[in-house]
Amino acid sequence: MFWIYLIGVMLMPIIALKLFMKYFSGTFLSLIMKLMHSNIETVKTKLFDEAISKIKSNKKNERLEILELGIGTGENFRHFPKGSNVTILDKTDLFLPYLNESIKKNNRNDLNVSKLVVSKAEEMVGIESDSMDLVVHTFILCSVDDHLKVMNQVYRVLKPGGVCIFMEHSIDNENKPRKILQKIMTVVLGDRFLDMRKIISSGPLEELQLKNYEMNNILAVILQEVLS
Repeated sequence: MFWIYLIGVMLMPIIALKLFMKYFSGTFLSLIMKLMHSNIETVKTKLFDEAISKIKSNKKNERLEILELGIGTGENFRHFPKGSNVTILDKTDLFLPYLNESIKKNNRNDLNVSKLVVSKAEEMVGIESDSMDLVVHTFILCSVDDHLKVMNQVYRVLKPGGVCIFMEHSIDNENKPRKILQKIMTVVLGDRFLDMRKIISSGPLEELQLKNYEMNNILAVILQEVLS
């Protein structure tokens, strides 16, 4: 009887957390995403500037065609070049209110959000091959079913000379306490921590630049950032 009671006590916090995530996941995840992005804002500005300068698929003065995978709370919109055409692909429309909020907050009415595609990133239904100058994805590869399919789709839709910008959190193989905590979070929250350097390096992109960055606050305990 004691063991049944003990197991019940141990399971209650996990069950409570699961229920919380089920009914309040949108609000909770939006807060987490905003916190994560706010801590790498300086890095993101530099990253976007460098990557956009390398785009060779677009003629001067033409609108850039941008595809963002997993729009989240629209934290990347402030970094998109003025007047860009933006296509959004997400497996859910749950975050649309946060997207509209981001457009207003960052005064980005110059952006033309031309299409919203509700689809898995592995499929990218309705997005033509060789149609995008820039593909952006942040913190999504941890939640897809097939990483290689996603990366192959990114390569398919990019124009020759186009660029992909990504930011993904990764398992920390060097810091054992952090790695243990990441594995616990995987079990409790279902958020997977994977070897992103290995995964992304296995993709089809012709030229790849990988850089590691770490958070400077409490999130540094569980997150190691891999940006390119």
